[in-house]
Amino acid sequence: MGLRLKQIRLKNWKCYREQKIQFDLNTDKNIWIVFGQNGYGKTSLLEAILWCLYGNEGISTKKLPDYFNRIALKKRKQINLSVQLNFEENGKNYFISRQATLIWRGTTPIVTPDEPTFNEDGKQRNNPREYIDSILPKSCKEFFFFDGVEIQRYAQLTQTDETKNAIEQILGIPELKNLREDADKALKQIEKDLNKASAANQTLKQKTDRLATLQEDIALRTGQLQQAKQDLENSIKIFEDCQEKARQIEDLNEKFKKLDDRDREKRYLEQEREKAQEAVENAFKKISLPLMREFMQEVHDDLQRKNIKKTGLSVSLKQLRELLNSDRCLCGRCMDDESRNYIRQTLEELKGSESLSQEIIQQNNIQTQLSRLLSDRNLDLNEILLKRDRLVDDIDELQQTIDNIKQDTKGFKRSEVEDTWRKLGAEEKNVENTRERINRLNKELDRVKQEEVRLLQEIETLGGQDKETATLVKQMKLAQGLRDAANELIEWYIGDRKQTIENTTSRIHDRVTNKPDEYRGIAIAPNYTLRVKTITGELLNPESLSAGEKEALAFAFITGLNIASETAAPLIMDTPFGHLDMQHQKNIVNALPNLPSQVIVLATDRDFQGELLQELRPHIAEILNIWRDADEDMSIVEVRE
Repeated sequence: MGLRLKQIRLKNWKCYREQKIQFDLNTDKNIWIVFGQNGYGKTSLLEAILWCLYGNEGISTKKLPDYFNRIALKKRKQINLSVQLNFEENGKNYFISRQATLIWRGTTPIVTPDEPTFNEDGKQRNNPREYIDSILPKSCKEFFFFDGVEIQRYAQLTQTDETKNAIEQILGIPELKNLREDADKALKQIEKDLNKASAANQTLKQKTDRLATLQEDIALRTGQLQQAKQDLENSIKIFEDCQEKARQIEDLNEKFKKLDDRDREKRYLEQEREKAQEAVENAFKKISLPLMREFMQEVHDDLQRKNIKKTGLSVSLKQLRELLNSDRCLCGRCMDDESRNYIRQTLEELKGSESLSQEIIQQNNIQTQLSRLLSDRNLDLNEILLKRDRLVDDIDELQQTIDNIKQDTKGFKRSEVEDTWRKLGAEEKNVENTRERINRLNKELDRVKQEEVRLLQEIETLGGQDKETATLVKQMKLAQGLRDAANELIEWYIGDRKQTIENTTSRIHDRVTNKPDEYRGIAIAPNYTLRVKTITGELLNPESLSAGEKEALAFAFITGLNIASETAAPLIMDTPFGHLDMQHQKNIVNALPNLPSQVIVLATDRDFQGELLQELRPHIAEILNIWRDADEDMSIVEVRE
């Protein structure tokens, strides 16, 4: 199983007074769980391991006074703090210890940390830091000992140079680069010696000078080619980011159009709602009419009868006045005084009907209004209210849709669509130009290398005339071959390791993601940045993932890197589930038993809720528990089961 932590000894370290924690390695199981509530000392254990291994680079010496046990500080003016770790690997035992002393100078604590010690199978080793770095490199400590909440930083868009160097160190790449540098140094020394040896042979000297110039040109063009490849990698990454943003912008463009449609629909519905509200108000005004219908009908009929009679009287009055001023009667006879007196008497009787016409008009208006009211169909108030309420609900629902679209498009402008597509075209052209530059540099480099081969053959022929020169020429060819072989080996090894990490990380990510039907693996760039492959072939920027998805991606990468390194260093995880939802938690729990490393989980009961602990139990070597002694103000770690 590789390197495993067997024992931790703590003295006066934070909440631990005298504590010995043993991990029983006589098992084929790989998981240990240390339970403790918040504030009981879980993180203190992780910090103790980091300080013991890496000193000031694990825990700052400036902060170290806060790590001495506060009860012990009250009792003595000078106390010692110490941490000892015992690792086992393939039958070998490593004991690593570090201690520090605190002395009070007045009210000021002065801390003096000692150098670590490294003991291998009972033999004390000099240069303990180098031995520690050989089994657990400090540049890679975040890949062995990590906080579950903070690991998502390894799923970010770009990796820092420190992280890239740490990854390469885990993979053993620096040793190969050292081999190449050694070959370069040897080659330069041989070329220098060859120049001295060929001083007497003018032709040979010219050839070697030309070779030196040619090799400088090759080194320059090789550097330009490597830079061009790096530029291409960066250009492709920028181009892919632009593609992703273009897809997002295109989606946003559709959302902007949808927003316009919804705004128009809302304005129409608001107009309809105003009409419906007016209909409701009118309905309330007419709500009493059905109860008065019979009465209105009687009034209507009475007015109609009266209007008929009064209309007749109005017509008779007019005719009598015309006869009074006429010479003849309606029957044709001549009008005499008696007839005229009768007409005058009748007109006197009808004198009160002078305002009859105005009254008829008023009554006709009333009758018309009553007719209209009587002709109206019975009002369905419930239907009118329901129509208005439906419109109100439709407007509210539409407003919710508009608010959601506005939230999705928040921070974006419509003008960004055109700008994004223009940038996408420019980056695509940049990728094409960089590829053309790489092709051109490759051709130029091939041409210069062919000339180098020709010159080497000529130098070998001329150098054969002198034994010392011939030897130097052979050594130079060997050194060049070694350097070229180292370059090829580095390129092959990096590519092979990258592919191994990619395959392993993809396999683990497929186990831990909560979207196995959407994701199809992980793509790792030469600079070790991560992308998530989707079922549609897209490469997702990790910045677009949720916090929980980032943690799952980072977990897959860290464990994949650990497996690919073939060192199988122990993984110590503090608060392992961070922002993870229940599905992510279950998936990671199911993945832990398949790791070839010792896994020590520092957790609270909340981290293993429900059936999580039961699912993991068949693979657990031991469960330890941290409990508090309140009287002594200290924590104690014991095996629970």
